Amino acid sequence: MSQVGKIHDKNRDTKGREAVSLDYAFTEAGILYSKAKKQIEDTTGITFAFDESVVTQWGAPNGGSTVAQGLFTPSVQWKAFKDDTIGTGSFSFYFIATRYWTSATGLSQQASLNLNSPINDYPFNSLTYTQASYTHQLPNHHLAITVGQFPIANFDGNAYANNQQVNFLGYSLTQNGSQNYSQGSLGAYVQFDPIKELTFAGGFQDANNVTANYVQFNTLGSGQYAWFLYADWTPTFPKLGQGEYALLYYSLPSVPAQPLASYGLSFSASQSITDKYAVFLRANTAWNSSWYIQSSVAGGGVLNDPLGRNPLDQIGLGLAWNKTNLGLYPGTFVRQSETMLELYWATTLGSRVQLTPDVQVYFQPALAPTSGVAAVFSFRLAFLL
Repeated sequence: MSQVGKIHDKNRDTKGREAVSLDYAFTEAGILYSKAKKQIEDTTGITFAFDESVVTQWGAPNGGSTVAQGLFTPSVQWKAFKDDTIGTGSFSFYFIATRYWTSATGLSQQASLNLNSPINDYPFNSLTYTQASYTHQLPNHHLAITVGQFPIANFDGNAYANNQQVNFLGYSLTQNGSQNYSQGSLGAYVQFDPIKELTFAGGFQDANNVTANYVQFNTLGSGQYAWFLYADWTPTFPKLGQGEYALLYYSLPSVPAQPLASYGLSFSASQSITDKYAVFLRANTAWNSSWYIQSSVAGGGVLNDPLGRNPLDQIGLGLAWNKTNLGLYPGTFVRQSETMLELYWATTLGSRVQLTPDVQVYFQPALAPTSGVAAVFSFRLAFLL
C-alpha cells in the first residue's frame, strides 16, 4: 500500500530524483551520492532527505524591505522490520525550520503590500515538529495504523501545489489556503486501501498543540481532540496518465490557543495530461474559522522539461481566489476577496540544485484602501538532498 503524508510524498519525490540522477549521469558526485543513499536503504531500511532552500522576495508598490528566508526540511524514515506474519513496522520523522535572515519577514512584507494572503508558506520564523510517528502495516497490505505526532496536512496535499521548495511560493498555491488545523500534534489514525486506487483514512489528535513547536504530552488526555476523515482516488486514464482526487473533512474543538471551534472541507485534484503537461485544482473552506482566509479556490498547470534539457525542470502557472474572513476585521475596511496569479520557472542543475525566478501578482489587495495591483518578485535557490 502507498502510505499517505507529506513525508511519504517527499520520500517518493526524492527517489524520483535519485532515479533521474542515475539515468542521466549528470555528475559523478551525484551518481555516487544516489548510489550511497540506495545502499543505506537496502542495508538498514533508512531513507532520508535534507532539502534546503533560500528565497529572497521584494514587493511593489511600497513593499518594504527585501526579505531573505531560509527553509530547512530534514526527514527520515526507518523501516524497522518486515515480517510475513505480523507485518511491517516503520518510524517517520519530519522537521521544518524557517529562519529569516533579514529584519523584515514574509509577514511584514505582506502587511506593507496590504495583502490578506501570505506571500509564502512560512511567513515568520518557526520550528515545527511536523511528524514523529510509528506506522504498523498489516501483512495483507490493505490496513495500516499510525500513532505519534503528525499533521492533518498529511491528508490535504496536492502533487503540484504543496511544496514551497520546488513548486509555487504563494500561500494558497502551497497548501489548503483556508486550513485552520494544527501544524502537528499527538494522535492516531487508520489508513485502509481496499484496492490499489482507493485510500480511506480517519483519525484524531490532541487539539491543544496548535503550533507544533514541540511534542506536547501534558494535554494528550484532556479530552479536546480534533478529528478528520479522508478519501483518495488515484485513477489512471487511457491517453492521459495518472490522476489524484482527494476529499478531506476535519473538525476542531475550542481550545485556549484557538478558542473558536471550527470545521473545514478540502478538495484536491491533479491530473497528468501528457508526459509534459499536468493540471491541478484546490477548493477548500472553513466554518467559524480563526484564519484570515475563509475559503480558497486555486488551480493551474505545469509544464515539465520545457526546453528538453532536464526532466526536473518545470514551469508552473497558477491562479488563486481567496475569500476574506470578514469576522476578523470588525469595523475595518476590507475587500470581500483577493485574487492572485503566480508564474515560476524552475531550472535544475544536475538533479539536486534548482534556480527559480517567480512572480506573484495580486489584483486589488484586500486590505488596500484604494483599488490597485501589488506584485511580489522572488528568487529561490534550492538544494534537494
